[in-house]
Amino acid sequence: MKMVLRGSLDKEAALRIAPDLEIVQAEDEEALLAASADAEIAVMMNMGWLGGGFPAYLKRAPHLRWFHCSSAGVDPLLCPEFLSSDVVMTCAKGSPIGPLLAEHAFALILSLTRGIAAHARLNRWDSGSDEAQSAYELGGKTLGIVGYGGVGTALARRARAFDMDVLAVRRHPQDDGETPQWGMNRFEEMLQRADIVVVTVPHTPETEGLFDAKAFSIMKENALLITVGRGQTVQTDALVDALNKGSIGGAGLDVVDPEPLPDNHPLWSCPNAIITPHMAGNAPERAGRNEELVLENLRRYVAGQPLLSSVDKTLGY
Repeated sequence: MKMVLRGSLDKEAALRIAPDLEIVQAEDEEALLAASADAEIAVMMNMGWLGGGFPAYLKRAPHLRWFHCSSAGVDPLLCPEFLSSDVVMTCAKGSPIGPLLAEHAFALILSLTRGIAAHARLNRWDSGSDEAQSAYELGGKTLGIVGYGGVGTALARRARAFDMDVLAVRRHPQDDGETPQWGMNRFEEMLQRADIVVVTVPHTPETEGLFDAKAFSIMKENALLITVGRGQTVQTDALVDALNKGSIGGAGLDVVDPEPLPDNHPLWSCPNAIITPHMAGNAPERAGRNEELVLENLRRYVAGQPLLSSVDKTLGY
């Protein structure tokens, strides 16, 4: 059994799980393609260097059965060649990236609710400013979560620590005994009730443009929109219009559409908007949790068990 590896992995731990495993470290794309010709497993900690694209890679790896990438969002990889194949894909959704996106979402939330971002822009001491006087606390507010996977559950735990009420909408609601979960048929009802809405869902045909002019008109006038999933879930022109008109209270955006956001884009000058450059998943801890996931999945692969954080080809995530 052969694994081609791009990035870092505890090889000794991997060999303790699968003593007959051959691990080939690929230092560049040419070496990767050559080693993948007879590889059964491919573990890629970074996809940005795959210049030839994923369809071309799959053609060069005819024996591939398991592919792992360190990204949580896999929409760029969902090509027909993969969808029609027997390859199982796993990714960093869930435990590797969930805590990071949840923390970043709360950083954006607190920057808005405590007036930090707005006052920092004043670049002067002014305790009587509107920005300083507009701060408010989170306790008793309702957090609405769109998508309740690894990120959503991590968000809910943090929200409860702030004494917030939590609601979640998702495709398949489940009773976890902690967070009320509604189906997407109650999406608009959630928007009416939430003081802060955090979008964690991936980009799929169902989620594209989910937040449009109608959604913003339903939200509370002082509600905040926070995005840490994919920018395509929000119609940017509608968001700009809602922020400029004061239809919603503000937005904290780590993902936008388009990316990168051009320097002259009107979103930059919108009142009460904070934008970070798709950095919510950045932290050294992520690599360690990603490695733990790969090793656990290697154990499961050898044992013929279902892999964790696998991509559902019918759902697109």
